[in-house]
Amino acid sequence: MLQPLALGAWFPRIPQVQESIGLSEGTLAIALMGMPLGLLVALSFGSKLAELLGTRGLLTFGLGGYLIAMPAPAFATSGPVLFGALSLAGVCMAIAQLSLNVTASEVEARSDSSIMNGCHGYWSIGVLLGSAIGAAMAEARVSPGAALSIVSAVSFIPLIFVARHITNYPLPAAPKLQARSGRPSRPLIYIALFGFGIATTEGAMADWLAVFMTNIFDASPGIAGASYTVFALSVALGRFQGDALKSRFAVEKLAQCLVVLALAGLLIALVSPTIWLSFAGVALLGFGVSLGFPLAVSAASVLKGRSSAANVAILTQLTLCGFLIGPPIIGLVAEFSNMRIGLAALIPALLLAFLFARALKSQPPS
Repeated sequence: MLQPLALGAWFPRIPQVQESIGLSEGTLAIALMGMPLGLLVALSFGSKLAELLGTRGLLTFGLGGYLIAMPAPAFATSGPVLFGALSLAGVCMAIAQLSLNVTASEVEARSDSSIMNGCHGYWSIGVLLGSAIGAAMAEARVSPGAALSIVSAVSFIPLIFVARHITNYPLPAAPKLQARSGRPSRPLIYIALFGFGIATTEGAMADWLAVFMTNIFDASPGIAGASYTVFALSVALGRFQGDALKSRFAVEKLAQCLVVLALAGLLIALVSPTIWLSFAGVALLGFGVSLGFPLAVSAASVLKGRSSAANVAILTQLTLCGFLIGPPIIGLVAEFSNMRIGLAALIPALLLAFLFARALKSQPPS
């Protein structure tokens, strides 16, 4: 819950950083690609690093770098500098989050109980609290750089303390049979395509929601930032219900129903004539995407042929392509039309998630 505080505090400040640098929607979209690109780069070697360091060492290394790097984007003076700062933060965040996901999957496998959705729920609470802090500081006119520096500094000691005392799981290297083929299995690709649609939507809300509220409804910095807080709250509530829902319903049917809710919420948010009705759509959208990534992680981590770390790293790497493709598409569409039409580009992504939700069903890997 502590780890995403700084990340959550960043999202409400994006419109102010955009304004201070003087970036158009299209240029901002390219700059925002820095974080997912950094994530992808880190995940290309993350599983090997996990096998070398174990979960404890990986988490300590990732968290330390992440907390140092996370305030940097708020001090950016140009689009390229913002891109570079977000790339560095993305590399460090990927290493930390890979360790957290692998640790959760190892505990889940050893205890024979479902905890993944709850873990992601606490992560969402951290994003929620961070976004609330960021929105409050924006309304109080605390500069983005000062706000992110304060949040990172306050988080540093408790996070490193926890990282050093977390259970250390040594992660074996991939079996020789799978090591001969670098290609992901078909079930893993299908699960990743489901995750791609969800991640594209979730990432777009992080990057563009406050900008959307500012441009369409002329919201103040605090209100625009609060829109992402509403989204994060809804995601957290959904994830805390996830383990119970997963035990009662077939996972693929549950995922499809949630995607339908997300589509309905997106449409409400886009066509709403008032900001408060748009907030309601955002809340429904958040609940709809809340379980997507945790369900995908649980499904991928138990596939045979690779270690859980390798499966989760590959899943995350493929899924994060949505963060790379989504921001520029939305930004470019918005630059030549408006933010309503820009965010409507998420509809195909959610339809893709609906189609491949069937891959989450338990099945022997091919």
